[in-house]
Amino acid sequence: MAMEDIMAEIDVDELRDYVEDYCGTAAAEGFDAAMLDLADMDDADGYELCEKAEELGVDLEQFIVDD
Repeated sequence: MAMEDIMAEIDVDELRDYVEDYCGTAAAEGFDAAMLDLADMDDADGYELCEKAEELGVDLEQFIVDD
């Protein structure tokens, strides 16, 4: 599901932790491009983080905050 289709609040802190772990694992396995992704995550606002996560194939639905 695309980010623009989700009209819910995303737990950005949890998403950031997940994506940093995801990229860190890739970097540790020798994928140097993942290091660039890690640097981008630190500076990204919530919207940019969601976009980057989608590009990496992360399902944002698992980070929706329940009311």
